[in-house]
Amino acid sequence: MTRLGIIGLGDMGGAIAEGVLTGQWDDEVTVVGYDISAEAMDQFADLGGIPAASVGELARQVDLVAVVVIDDAQVRQVCSGDDGAIAGAAESGAMVAVHSTVLPATVIELAAEADEAGVALIDAPITGGTPSARSRDLVVFCGGDEAHTEQGRPHFERYGGMVVNVGPLGSALKAKVARNLITYAEMAVAYEAIALAASAGVDLEAFAEIVTYSDRNIGPHVGLFTRPIVYPPPAMGGSFAQIAHKDLRGALTLGEELGVDLPITALVDGNIDAAFGE
Repeated sequence: MTRLGIIGLGDMGGAIAEGVLTGQWDDEVTVVGYDISAEAMDQFADLGGIPAASVGELARQVDLVAVVVIDDAQVRQVCSGDDGAIAGAAESGAMVAVHSTVLPATVIELAAEADEAGVALIDAPITGGTPSARSRDLVVFCGGDEAHTEQGRPHFERYGGMVVNVGPLGSALKAKVARNLITYAEMAVAYEAIALAASAGVDLEAFAEIVTYSDRNIGPHVGLFTRPIVYPPPAMGGSFAQIAHKDLRGALTLGEELGVDLPITALVDGNIDAAFGE
């Protein structure tokens, strides 16, 4: 039997619970949940989950405690204390996996507290969004001992299509920060591109089709992550940098003509030589 506990049943935690509870499994799966929202707890119970009265009670009933709250303060609040996840896990032998995106120092401090109680606590951030949580296809990347990743793997694979250890405790959260940087930077510059295209009178549905189709061939990030990564990156200056400047300045010129502010585009143009090793 799998006994999974989820602390935090909001957008992501609720989606994880939904994916696990609605999945088809060869063995019995029990999911215990806790959230301060009565509505979230009711929705969880309707799916077949078992509500807990506190995080400590939850941790005393499960093999893995998945922490899916919002920020560092909430992670500390649910993990520490006489009726926190660490205290409960000390009784059940459960491992605590922090899925929340928080500072590595927060997890390192809590892991030291947990170690004193005989509890394994690791950073295990997740990526893929709520659709991937519902379809049980998240990426779960873990920091800490490989043995702890393997201990959690049977649980993580209930909602993760990829489970990987990326290094010592805290390493996974460092990787998550870097991963999120790509997402937010892409979103921001994509909105600049949409604003430019819209102001220029481009049909946005056609523009979306162009971008989507060309990405199929060029690949996301121009294939940077689909080939072996070399760091520091090899110089890509010369004609590559010249063409990049030409294209970026073309966008900036059009933006000036149309009165569209493109601060991220300008920032990239100003740093393209350094970025590509010129």
